Amino acid sequence: MWFLALKHIFSRKSQTLLTFLAIVLGSSGYVVFSGIQLGFQEYMVKRLIERSGHINISTRDDFINAETLKNVFYKGENVSWINTPSGRRSYDSLTSPAEWYRKLKNNPEVIGYAPRISKDAIASRGGFVQTISFVGIDPALQTAVTTIADDVTYGDLNSLNNGTSLVFAGERLLQILGARVNDTINISTSDGIVTPMKIIGTFNTGDRRSDERVVYGSLTTVQKATSSPGEITTIIVKINEFSRAAEIATEWSTTSRDRVESWDQLNSDHLSMMSTQDVVRLVTTSAFIVIVAFGIYNILNMVVNHKKRDIAILRSIGFDEKDTSFLFLIQGVLIGLAGGLAGLAIGFAGCLYIETIKIPMGRQHMMISWDIMIYVKGFILVFGASIIASFFPARAAGRLSPIEIIRGAD
Repeated sequence: MWFLALKHIFSRKSQTLLTFLAIVLGSSGYVVFSGIQLGFQEYMVKRLIERSGHINISTRDDFINAETLKNVFYKGENVSWINTPSGRRSYDSLTSPAEWYRKLKNNPEVIGYAPRISKDAIASRGGFVQTISFVGIDPALQTAVTTIADDVTYGDLNSLNNGTSLVFAGERLLQILGARVNDTINISTSDGIVTPMKIIGTFNTGDRRSDERVVYGSLTTVQKATSSPGEITTIIVKINEFSRAAEIATEWSTTSRDRVESWDQLNSDHLSMMSTQDVVRLVTTSAFIVIVAFGIYNILNMVVNHKKRDIAILRSIGFDEKDTSFLFLIQGVLIGLAGGLAGLAIGFAGCLYIETIKIPMGRQHMMISWDIMIYVKGFILVFGASIIASFFPARAAGRLSPIEIIRGAD
């Protein structure tokens, strides 16, 4: 049976080659497309987690409405508003950073934490002006819980502690201000205080907004320049298992007036976008597989029609319906197996090449996912499609009888 199947396969080289190429295209296309998209998603998730930390403790905003003002300026229920109150009440700093430090230090699930302060300001040099977020950090603690050091293109973050007028700025911000390392820029706050700052380092995150509008200084530098002694606006926390971040953040938020959010809660919009990308990938790869299946079906169906005389001979020498069906089914299985494995190899090679392509995202190259399940799923889908597409022509071949074939020939 296997000998006859191989004989049929190699006796129709052009048709076999077309079927083989269709399967190779389907499996390699699935691997490359999935590798690129999942690689980008893994990169984005990694950046979201490692840049912003697992859990963010930040100042809260209260939205004002009629209910929040109840029993504040009046008592009783019979109150009618001419204009319904609205607006937002913001808080400048965390309610009790020291209490958070104590709580985080004693929590076995916490690997580390880093306090920081962020204030709106204006950076200027000569006639060039840019609104910025002036961020104060503790370099040692910040690098322990985030990957901020990976984005540094010049200088050492720890040198921020060498003075109270030293800053790191994004490369794009320096271009906007016409400045370079060792130049001085002026930082102006909302209170009208102007403080000259020396640029001792640069960074490039690949995020245009951050690179244009963020300036880092030490905690002391920012607190002094913004007249905010002792204030902390954010604590970034790193825990043992980032997958439990949402659960832990929800638990902490019930015991504090500050806002506590996990990395996935903080970046829900990005994650929703990734879910949409998964749907697009599923639809696209499904179309790949359907096209491959129809190609296999059409070619094998033509083979059955061309091999009717051979089928008549096989049936006349004792092959029953199951044997004949199995003979043609096994051809589809063999081609599907060979094409699927070859497609995975070509897809793997394609991903290796694509990963070397440099892209304008920081200092990055194309991101590829090397998850083994991509290859497993790709092979199962293409091989399964080959079997299903081979089944119907094989069943049709098994149902043919020698008499019907002879009558058809007449």
